[in-house]
Amino acid sequence: MIEPGSGPRAELLSIGSELLAGETLDTNAAFLGGELARLGVPLSRVTVLPDDRATIADAFRGGMDRSDLVITTGGLGPTHDDLTREGLADALGEALEPDADLEATLRARYAAFGRMPESNLRQAMRIASAVALPNPIGSAPGWWVAAVGGSFVALMPGVPSEMRRMWSEQVVPRLAARLPLRPVSVRAVKTFGIGESAVAERVGDLLEAPGAGVESGIYARDDGVHLRFFTRGDPALLDAPVARAVAILGDAVWGTDADELAGVALVALRRAGAESVASRETGTGGTLAGVLAAAVAVPGAARFVGGVVVAAGDGAASPWSTADAVLEVALLPTDASGRSRVRVGVTGAVNLPQVEVRIFGTGTQRLRRAAAAALDQVRRSLAG
Repeated sequence: MIEPGSGPRAELLSIGSELLAGETLDTNAAFLGGELARLGVPLSRVTVLPDDRATIADAFRGGMDRSDLVITTGGLGPTHDDLTREGLADALGEALEPDADLEATLRARYAAFGRMPESNLRQAMRIASAVALPNPIGSAPGWWVAAVGGSFVALMPGVPSEMRRMWSEQVVPRLAARLPLRPVSVRAVKTFGIGESAVAERVGDLLEAPGAGVESGIYARDDGVHLRFFTRGDPALLDAPVARAVAILGDAVWGTDADELAGVALVALRRAGAESVASRETGTGGTLAGVLAAAVAVPGAARFVGGVVVAAGDGAASPWSTADAVLEVALLPTDASGRSRVRVGVTGAVNLPQVEVRIFGTGTQRLRRAAAAALDQVRRSLAG
């Protein structure tokens, strides 16, 4: 992984008591970590904070002392416990004042609803040093602040869709204009059916020394083990380590870079003669159908027409009679070693006899890995 070095330093404050209580998963932190790494400003710290004004203010003071960029998500709503604005105001020693333009924008937004709750006027407050960041899909404007000491602060909503749009449209251009960004190029080699330690052993020194100006990492995912290679230099530096990894790992590799396993399997089915595909699954709760449905935009893929979930032992045929092929998966009980058996087969225009593969995992992870195992088996069978 690209580590913080002599370049700009960034940290994230994830604000909201619901995050600490486990009521909400902080997907914003994962998104921003990846985005900042690609910009060459990797996160050095992520802090999750409660809805407490003094705690938030202290976190801002520490962050601005340590880092060139402090980003926050959450705490910009209209209710009494949305205190990010107040916390930053306290940290900077500035007063919150009404902003007539922000109020007009809010009132225009709520005009279609007939009435704006007066509590929303809290979202029209601003400190003098803050530039308001537009939020075209939500009521909470963000802030951009050039703080004393040379650091920058970006306040964004906690709602992921609002945060991501504000990040790309408002924050990234400001970062590019003000910080010496060193964008990072990333390439990935994606495998299935081989464990993390086995992948590391097979690629050997490719992980330790992938090449001059290149760094590497290995990550376990539900769809297998991914090798990733990073550089701040010429992206062509990544071609050689990617090619070496693919050659070493052979048929364990199902894709690279932006490939998704469902798309790879659907493309293989289309090439084998199936224009359309349905799924029939037992024990996986519709997980396979959900993954296949998300692959609709993959060029050259067989069209997924839908799926059916059946109870164990139910021999009824799939109702998707219009499909050229039916992909069947059944998640079987866990054996003594802690592995589950996954039975996979395809019938119709493409006919793959049922086989069993084994996976590890519990709970919903077990369901996702069963779906991935079925797709990988289709990919392997059609490739061989």
